[in-house]
Amino acid sequence: MVIWSILTEEAWDHLQRKGRLRVTRRHLIQEFLGSYIWMAVQMERRLTILRPSKDAMPIWGWYQWEGAVRRKPDLRAGGHLPEGTKGVRVECQVEDCRVLLSDFDLWHYVLNYWYLPETEKHGEAFEKNLTSAGLSFYKCDHSAPLPHAQYRRKIERSWERIFDVDWADKGQAIADPRKQKSIQATLWELVLDDVVQVKEFTAR
Repeated sequence: MVIWSILTEEAWDHLQRKGRLRVTRRHLIQEFLGSYIWMAVQMERRLTILRPSKDAMPIWGWYQWEGAVRRKPDLRAGGHLPEGTKGVRVECQVEDCRVLLSDFDLWHYVLNYWYLPETEKHGEAFEKNLTSAGLSFYKCDHSAPLPHAQYRRKIERSWERIFDVDWADKGQAIADPRKQKSIQATLWELVLDDVVQVKEFTAR
């Protein structure tokens, strides 16, 4: 499949010099480390490609940036890197078995430690149950999850819906149809031989 990854100049230089690029915990935003660890565990479960080392963490890319019509990330948009940072957009051709796709918008449920319901009704019912127990997942995060294991398991299991990129709830209150989704790609490493095109840019 074709994916695009946004890299800093330093990361691109490393990929060119070493022939491969991997990420470890020290490269990550520590605020979201719990979410990244969860994604790494999911990759271990769902990919046939083995984790290259115990400290390897996911590398992020785009399979579909803004729907099926705008798959390639638009470098004129903001948010790719901190403003003013020089980077590159690398287009890569990689084997499907190396990539785990997930819904980028629903990924924010994982980042924020929110419950991801099948429907709005199910979400309201779950929140009502928590409230009656004097709990709220809005006050929790990965470093301080809900103390009750049954609720914690239900929340974390709900996140697995992000990997069904064909899923959309009725009314699209939670998830859009696939052709409208932003779909992210995670993989263990980028190899220089994967790269088919490079575009330099300065982040806006």
